[in-house]
Amino acid sequence: MMMTDLDQLLGTVRAMPTDARLADMDAAVMGGLARRRDQAMARRSLMLAGLLAIGIGWAGSIVPGAPAQAAPTPIGMSDYAPSRLLGQ
Repeated sequence: MMMTDLDQLLGTVRAMPTDARLADMDAAVMGGLARRRDQAMARRSLMLAGLLAIGIGWAGSIVPGAPAQAAPTPIGMSDYAPSRLLGQ
C-alpha cells in the first residue's frame, strides 16, 4: 500500500509542468564555471609573475655588479655643451 502511494506521488510530480527557470540553469552553471576558471588562471599568472620577480631579484643580488665610478666631467658639463663645442 505504501509503494502505491509513492508511485502515485511520483506520477503526479512527473505530470506537473517544469519551472521555466530550470531552462536557464545550464547557462548559469557554465558561466559560473568559466568565471572560476578565469579567476584561477589569473591567480596562477600572478603567482608566476611574483615568483619570477623574486627569482630575478635574488639572482641580481647574488651576481656582483661593476663597481661604481665617478664621471670624469663635473655634473652638468656635457661633451655637447656649447662652450665645449666652440673650443672654449
